[in-house]
Amino acid sequence: MGQTLDSTLSRYINVATLVSLIASVLTIYFFVGALNRNAVEHDRQLLSAGIEAASRQNETWVADYGWWSELLTLWDEREKAILSDSLASSFSDHTAFDFVTIIGADDVRSMAWHRESGQQLRTDVLNHEQVAALRADLAAGYEAEHFISTHFLKVRGQLYMASITVLGEFEDRTSMTDPSVDPVIIIGTAVDRSFLGELEDVFQVSDVSLHQGALPHANAGLEMTDDAGHSIGWLGWQASRPGNETLRFAFLPLLAYILAFFVGAQLIALKARTLARHAASNEKRAIIAAGTDNLSGLPNRLGFTSFVESTAATRAAEDGKAAVIYIDLNGFKAVNDKAGHRAGDDVIRRVAHRFSRAVDAHIHIARVGGDEFACALVGADDTREALNIARSLSESLARPFEIDGRPFEIGAAIGIAHSDEGAPKTFSQLIHDADLAMYRAKADQLDKPLIFNASLGLEADARRALEADIEAGLDRDEFFVVYQPIARASDASTASVEALLRWEHPTRGAVPPDVFIPVAEDSKLIRRLGDFVVESVCREIGPDAPHTVSINLSPAQLNDGRLCERYLRELTSHGMTPDQVEFELTEAVLVDDFEQAQSRLMELHEAGFKVNLDDFGTGFASMGYLHMLPFSKIKIDKTFVQSIGRGEGPNKMLQALALLGDALSLDMVAEGVETEGQAAMLRLLGFDYLQGWHFGYPLRSEQLKIRKASDQAA
Repeated sequence: MGQTLDSTLSRYINVATLVSLIASVLTIYFFVGALNRNAVEHDRQLLSAGIEAASRQNETWVADYGWWSELLTLWDEREKAILSDSLASSFSDHTAFDFVTIIGADDVRSMAWHRESGQQLRTDVLNHEQVAALRADLAAGYEAEHFISTHFLKVRGQLYMASITVLGEFEDRTSMTDPSVDPVIIIGTAVDRSFLGELEDVFQVSDVSLHQGALPHANAGLEMTDDAGHSIGWLGWQASRPGNETLRFAFLPLLAYILAFFVGAQLIALKARTLARHAASNEKRAIIAAGTDNLSGLPNRLGFTSFVESTAATRAAEDGKAAVIYIDLNGFKAVNDKAGHRAGDDVIRRVAHRFSRAVDAHIHIARVGGDEFACALVGADDTREALNIARSLSESLARPFEIDGRPFEIGAAIGIAHSDEGAPKTFSQLIHDADLAMYRAKADQLDKPLIFNASLGLEADARRALEADIEAGLDRDEFFVVYQPIARASDASTASVEALLRWEHPTRGAVPPDVFIPVAEDSKLIRRLGDFVVESVCREIGPDAPHTVSINLSPAQLNDGRLCERYLRELTSHGMTPDQVEFELTEAVLVDDFEQAQSRLMELHEAGFKVNLDDFGTGFASMGYLHMLPFSKIKIDKTFVQSIGRGEGPNKMLQALALLGDALSLDMVAEGVETEGQAAMLRLLGFDYLQGWHFGYPLRSEQLKIRKASDQAA
């Protein structure tokens, strides 16, 4: 009876296997066409996005130049040399535009420059018919409040992407400009082989070419139209055939598997198969359990190690087709400290859930430590997408985690390491490199993934060398202080000056503060630098200044318990009083150790110093901090000011900030003011003080005194 059962079971297995084979082959053929069509559509979407991005870049260039009020003045005054120097300078950058033309009112006068001839003035770039067509389309765009228009046109047989706008800075372009007659600026970028080659490199599409008329049969196509709907031809490319590749690689392995299954079905008895199946199942469960993190449900460090040491992963790394993403959570310690470890465990589970949903199911994500996660990518496709995958993981944490009604912000420092075909790395090296990049991202408080490069491995030596140079620079008097005016919004008079530290190294040249300040903070040299700034202010500004002086404080300086006492003694020795000095701190200082920051700021406030919050809106400050700390002013970051004139949203944001300062009885200072238009808008919105190049560049103390004398004489 046992033999009959074996025979019957084998027959059933054979029939089922044959049916499965036929079904599998038909399914593969069905999906081959779908995969090929999806690949073509994917390429089309990528190229369409590339053309759109290039068009928007061209519009950015024409807005940057055309809406510069001084350009209209230079044009009206016919300053040909200055115009040539300013507008043709971008030709040195091969990624910039290829021609720029300014057409006067009613097209009577024009000037043009082309990459081929540099700063030499030309008159043959555009003809009257082309200019008239561009003006007509721009006028049509005005009806929808589009003040820049982009078109495709041919100049001497070469296709260009050209953007046009009315020249000059205006508060209301609808009522104040007439695109059909006013002076306009036109900037064009050549759609040439270089342009098409960049599309190929960026989007990994082969043989991109521009066609007029019918496309070659073997090529995919994308119609090229501009903002006005004018069609100038088609983009063609060599479409990929992933379906064919799938068929070629999958058919023979599938056939071999079915044949092997037939042979095994005849040789193995039912009882042996059942026992083997149970044994394999038990072993798999044991392996999975040992390699799984009980809290998150993700693989643990052992599971991650097993995966990266597998044959497939090892081979991928050897072929340069592997990558590792290392993730360390930011803000997790605050959850444990404020809500307890049970809440911390809940956050880990929820983070793991978000990570799993943020990427495809085949991506291997593991929890390798308390608040550390790792992601191993195998294969060329996933390796190329490592940065996008890391961004998806980061973006999945954007929404706060609510615990017992309290929101907690959890971020991530992310490092990425690639194994390239030209320089393959083992997974052990990839893990090391990704970990190093992650720690650098955490140290620099980056909110974006950081890709490992060789310079990170050399960073320790470089930082030590820079630290030694800082100490030597202090001894050799290489550091100095410059002062930038802060003006009253009401009458533009100087209310204060901000002291800014500068360093001119004999071989490095001018070293930016954002380079040497972090090194000084880590090496404890920040105290010497801070003392140097205060001593310079006392010596160079002195007690008779008609304005206050703002001095920046580093978070590391708040670790000094005698900070207030030492600065009081320094001011007193020079005859100055605390009410002549304002200390400025960024929002980051409030996050590292709030209790210590609060204590130190209260000491400064009670001693008579004013304390201001700098770069508001770019960090982590909350309304609670503004109520709990003795701030006198809030300085908003220059990015808010630079957004003026780019729609109603930025203006409403600035108005809200001004109202916030009024509600909290705090003076509001706007940084980065570069034009009178920006200054006028900020006055209307209610800002008290303005700072930026429009009111004065940073000056040495001697130059500052000359400027004061000149202002008083005027």
